[in-house]
Amino acid sequence: ECPVPYDNRNKVAVEIKYEPKLQQFLSLLQSAPWSKFATSRGVWGMTLAHAAKNFFLYNLLAWTPTFYSEQYGLNVKESALYSILPSICGMIGGLTAGNSADYFLSKILEKTDEKLEAVEKRTNVRKLFQVVALFGPAACLSLLSNIPDEVRIAQILLGGAVGLQAFDAAGFGAATQEKAGNRWAGLLYSLTSLPGVMIGSVSVSVTGQLLDMMPDNASGWTAVFQLNSAVCIVGALSFLLFYDSKKEFD
Repeated sequence: ECPVPYDNRNKVAVEIKYEPKLQQFLSLLQSAPWSKFATSRGVWGMTLAHAAKNFFLYNLLAWTPTFYSEQYGLNVKESALYSILPSICGMIGGLTAGNSADYFLSKILEKTDEKLEAVEKRTNVRKLFQVVALFGPAACLSLLSNIPDEVRIAQILLGGAVGLQAFDAAGFGAATQEKAGNRWAGLLYSLTSLPGVMIGSVSVSVTGQLLDMMPDNASGWTAVFQLNSAVCIVGALSFLLFYDSKKEFD
C-alpha cells in the first residue's frame, strides 16, 4: 500500500477532527426547541430590544462623521476625533452595567429563598438596566434632534447615547443565559441577534434616504434623530412588557 502523501494526510486529519464537531452542531440545530423560541414572549422582548438598539447604534456608527461635517463644518480628521468619545463612553457604560448588575443581584438574591421571588427580582434588574439602555439614548437623541449650536454639546449627547446603550450588557445581553441555560444560551443569543443585525443594516440606508428627502440638512438630521429616539422607546416598552427571567429552555 502506498503511503499517503504529507498534504493528503493533513487534509484527512483535519476532516476527521472537524467532522464530529459538524455533526454535533447539526444535531444541536435539529434538537433545538424552535417552536418554543418563536412563541416565547421573553424571546420576542429580547429580539425587539436588540433590534431597537442596533437600529440607532448602526446609524451613529455610520453617520456621525457626516453629521459633524454637514452641521458643524468639520473635516474628516476632526470628525474622527469627535467620534472617539462615544466609543469610550460605550466601553465605560458596559463595564459599569455589568459590575453594577452583579452587585445588585448578589445583594438581592442572598436574601431570597423562594424560586419565584428570585425570578421576579432578577427580571426587575434586567428590565431596569434595559430601560436605561434604551430610554437613555432616546432622551439623548431627542435632545440632539434640536441640533445644538455647539459641537461639544452634540458630542456629549452622542456620547451619552452610546454610553447608556451599553447598559444592555446587563439587560438582554445577559437575559439569554437566564432564559436558556448553558445548552441553548448561545443559540438563543444568535437567534435574537439576527433580526437586529438585519434591521440595523437597513436603518443605515433608511437614514440616507430620509436625509435626501428633506429640504435641508438641519431638518434631515432632526427627522433622523427623532425617528431613532422613537425606535428606542418602542424597544424599551417591548422588553418591559414581554420579558421575564423564568427559564424556559433547558
